[in-house]
Amino acid sequence: MSFQDFITALPKVELNLQLTGALRKESLLLIANQNGIPAQLDDFAHWVEMLDRPHPERIDEIARVVGSWVMYPEDIALVIYDIGVALSKQNVRYAEVAVAPSDFIGTARMNFDSFIDALNDGRDRALRAWNVDMSWILCIPRDNPRAGDDVARWASGSAARRGNVVAMGLVGPEDVQPVGQFRRAFATAHKKGLFTVASAGERFGASGIQEAMDALQPNRLVNAWRIADDDSALNQVLDAGIPLVNSITHALKTGQADKAPDIPIQRLLDHNAQLALSCDNPSLYQSSLVDEYVLAHEEYGIAADTLVQLARRSIELSFLAAERKENMLRNFDIQANSPQARFLDRSQS
Repeated sequence: MSFQDFITALPKVELNLQLTGALRKESLLLIANQNGIPAQLDDFAHWVEMLDRPHPERIDEIARVVGSWVMYPEDIALVIYDIGVALSKQNVRYAEVAVAPSDFIGTARMNFDSFIDALNDGRDRALRAWNVDMSWILCIPRDNPRAGDDVARWASGSAARRGNVVAMGLVGPEDVQPVGQFRRAFATAHKKGLFTVASAGERFGASGIQEAMDALQPNRLVNAWRIADDDSALNQVLDAGIPLVNSITHALKTGQADKAPDIPIQRLLDHNAQLALSCDNPSLYQSSLVDEYVLAHEEYGIAADTLVQLARRSIELSFLAAERKENMLRNFDIQANSPQARFLDRSQS
């Protein structure tokens, strides 16, 4: 068994899958043609080409543009089902998918209720066909602070709770709006008992992460590798037990690190940080959660048994309800034992 085979066989969960960064090109083109996008968009061919060779500095722009081609509930259901198929091929059993509802609703095509129904239509189909479950993190784009109150209201409402929404998040480049613009929306989410997630540190480093923690009090930080740059900020995260859901590929693609050795994965592990690996934007990065684990092993020498622990920890750090989490952990311990034992026996022989 190769190391990649071992990781693929290992049951996994994904805690930061960006919907618009996970859209399958073939389905996007089908949807675009059905919705008349080529006739409406003069540079349509250019954006299709960008899907194959996305410029790292334009990842957010590309995701926003191609995501706008997804207009109707049936489009949403299709792309969610596609994500379930892709996850099943990696033996990812559960994913928390980050999606900005303000990118999709507010027109005659979809309101919030039909949007949530479409997400769950795709989810239910993937669950039945591939045994892959998904929940939703409803996100506020940083460049659209006016959406904050709406997203907080949607995410904390009864339709969202019934519709597998588990958290509210903040996504996008830090430098487009000050984090204080989102303080009220996060306060509303906390008041309603909703988990919150913040992406921080990509542009402003540890100071940006510190500011996000102080202003938003998130339950989870995403792609906050640079927390390791500042001992005070790192100790605050460690003392509070705030999980870090980070993508190696994302850091390399977006310039958080010039090369793999610059990413402080070992330092975070040495400090017992609550770390989970994520793929983030698999289609745009042409990567996968399996690739993240393989990178951790090949570039940093993270041992197989440590990666098994990280995979298990990802379940513990999920926003699943307690009973579902316990069931998933129990199943993980049963399923992980066989591939782990085969790989470790071979590697030590």
